[in-house]
Amino acid sequence: MNGYSFHLDGYAVAPRAELALALIDRCLEARKQGFPSAAISIGGGFACHYIDEQDWHSFLEAMDPSQFHAGKTFNHFYPYYQSPTGAAMLDAVLQSPATTGTLASRLADAQIQLYLEPGRALLDGAGMTVFPVQGYKQNDKHGIVTVAGISMSLSEQWKNSEFLPAPFLVQHGEARPQNPVSAAIGGSSCMEYDVLTWRKINFPAPPRYGDHIIYPNTAGYQMDKNESEFHQLALPPKIVVTEDNERFTWRIDR
Repeated sequence: MNGYSFHLDGYAVAPRAELALALIDRCLEARKQGFPSAAISIGGGFACHYIDEQDWHSFLEAMDPSQFHAGKTFNHFYPYYQSPTGAAMLDAVLQSPATTGTLASRLADAQIQLYLEPGRALLDGAGMTVFPVQGYKQNDKHGIVTVAGISMSLSEQWKNSEFLPAPFLVQHGEARPQNPVSAAIGGSSCMEYDVLTWRKINFPAPPRYGDHIIYPNTAGYQMDKNESEFHQLALPPKIVVTEDNERFTWRIDR
């Protein structure tokens, strides 16, 4: 036996530190029994924050089915604002107080390695997903944008949730009147649940064919996780952008 591991639901610091401290004692006890226990894995659940704190609380306080296409309701959302996040969260776990010292000092004293699964925290702020607009239809009070993509490209939809960083419209072609509209965003399959964003997003003008709708910060869990060649739709290409000496270059990721 090399050690112990756990994986907790949620994103709180204290439970991870408390269980890690308990497992240090388990490792020391296992060594007495002849097992070389020298590692603890605290799993994943390292937080990210995708939107500002005030925007997050305002969204929760004002949330109502009227904000969503077809009066859609949701049971839960990923906590899109959290603190601490990423490396700061790991530091908070390591600096959690123990009976003597901190979790970090106890690990060092016991010569126990710490393993973790940072997951989406490694990719916070990275990546964007670009959907070509196929068309726009205006209903009585809001519109529906159809894009060349499906909801499998935004994994939150497959957990009956929403990806809250707001998509934005990039307009192309001839100039058009900037008449603001609100619209949900649908996919290109024939399924009624193929909706990328149920809430009504404010756009500066009606989207039209040739435009693009862009979702920011999608590298963590949103890309690749559920994408498939559903309805014989080709998988979207991945474009990798790199910077070298203040010059950006791109390539297709194969």
